Amino acid sequence: MIIDRIVVSASPGEVRIAELSSGNLTNLTLHRDGSESRVGDIYLGRVEAVIHGLQAAFIDIGEARSGFLALPEVRPNRDLEAENDIGDYLNEGDSIVVQVQRDAEEDKGAKLSMHVSLSGRDLVFLPGGRGVSISRRIGDDEVRGRLKTVMDEVSGDSGGGFVVRTAAADAEDEDLSSEVARLCGRWMEIESQRDQVKAPARLFKDIEPACRTLREHGGPSLESIIVDDAALFARMRTFAKAETSDLLEIMTQHVGPEPLFAAQGIDEMVDAALNPRVPLASGGNIVISETPALTAIDVNTGGADFGNRENTALEVNKEAGREIARQVRLRNLSGLLVVDFVSMRRHDNQRTLYESFRQDLAADPLHPNLIGFTKLGLAEMTRRRQGGSLLELICEVPAEPVLSPESTALAALRGVLREAETSRAPVYLIETHGDVAAILENQHAAACNETRERLGGNLELRTVEGMARDLFQIRLGSGGGSS
Repeated sequence: MIIDRIVVSASPGEVRIAELSSGNLTNLTLHRDGSESRVGDIYLGRVEAVIHGLQAAFIDIGEARSGFLALPEVRPNRDLEAENDIGDYLNEGDSIVVQVQRDAEEDKGAKLSMHVSLSGRDLVFLPGGRGVSISRRIGDDEVRGRLKTVMDEVSGDSGGGFVVRTAAADAEDEDLSSEVARLCGRWMEIESQRDQVKAPARLFKDIEPACRTLREHGGPSLESIIVDDAALFARMRTFAKAETSDLLEIMTQHVGPEPLFAAQGIDEMVDAALNPRVPLASGGNIVISETPALTAIDVNTGGADFGNRENTALEVNKEAGREIARQVRLRNLSGLLVVDFVSMRRHDNQRTLYESFRQDLAADPLHPNLIGFTKLGLAEMTRRRQGGSLLELICEVPAEPVLSPESTALAALRGVLREAETSRAPVYLIETHGDVAAILENQHAAACNETRERLGGNLELRTVEGMARDLFQIRLGSGGGSS
């Protein structure tokens, strides 16, 4: 999936970054005050504890929770076949350089690695590494050969290895040379700072999210970058001048009375991304249900018709696979995901669907793992967690089931009758949300009137602004109130 437009909106307390491809929203990130990501930051940490049973260590990096460092992230070159104990590498009290791979969560500290990397637009520098590796997405053998030759020439004295990113396919030789020098210089500054501080201390903070988006997606396919905040726009241009100068000509600042996200139609796209039901062009649809245990995705044929049941199932499933891949990335779904595709009888169609869906997922930068189909025909996949889902970030998702307005209305009638058994009052007053009161006055007017008769006519309703729809309050009044 090729990103061709980046829209950045800054407002008090929040920066929103939308990435679009062919007019469709593919990714939305929210960066709020007090919840900044530390992924990519480099620390001088202190080993607090070495846990042999876990083959891991807890590292104090100066944050509220200690970071978690597993043995594979300690071993040189991540040698998974080695049988060493973590105690062969670390002792309590050691000062070590680590990088944040995953932010801390409510019950977990940040995930750390001693395999530090520094990212540029075209290259990734691996201090202490060796050699040059080239992105597999660069398939042209001539291009790969040119890049290998150039990198061998300019990286000889770097003291580390390099990964040539996909974006480097169109890079000039001098651009690669400049980025090698810039990344190596950055690492020298980090090493120099290490000798001047005491653990725990942060040695390097990655660039702000909007500039990081330019670094990650800046390339010939990018057609426009629109920013609505003057100060942020200036910082992004400063970054672009230093590292991605070709993007300067496509960067514009949004001015005008209409908010940027509204003007670009992104607000509507975000609303759609929060809706569990996603329509398909064929007439089918998918329904996405997030739960604490997993995310369930149901595929329905709806009104789709491709001649017969089997063809309809296959075509809808393939279309759904493409949309699911987009929705998973857009909504930032993670953990275990289970997809209930439309059932198909033919095994060759099942294999076709599997291969098609696997290719659809391949463009996701978090590389979802499509495990396969269960005996019941459910597709299982996992995706690495990187922050909360879009629904979790924007909406307050209740941890427990919440009463519907109708159930609340009927519970209020039961409650007032219970109250009347022990308390006598001239008037019984039910205070509740307007939607609940409307149900009592209309849909369940008969039940409300029956309750009022049992109370001798002494029942009144009052709407309370701001009260939740699953709550009500019974008060004993003196009469003469209004509903």
